[in-house]
Amino acid sequence: MTSKRKPCQTQLRRSISEQLRDSTARAWDLLWKNVRERRLAGLSLELGSDYHMRQKKVLEKKVLEKKV
Repeated sequence: MTSKRKPCQTQLRRSISEQLRDSTARAWDLLWKNVRERRLAGLSLELGSDYHMRQKKVLEKKVLEKKV
């Protein structure tokens, strides 16, 4: 005399739309993080080269002043 078992309903942890939304948000975050890092790296290179160009001009000016 076994009792009938009710079928067990399995629930998904998260719906597919939630998973898609979260993974898309993570992908956009990663993309913008990479873009930001590239821009900052390019900016620091530009600033660094500007600094070196200014230093070069200052040194050239000092050399010219010494010759006179």
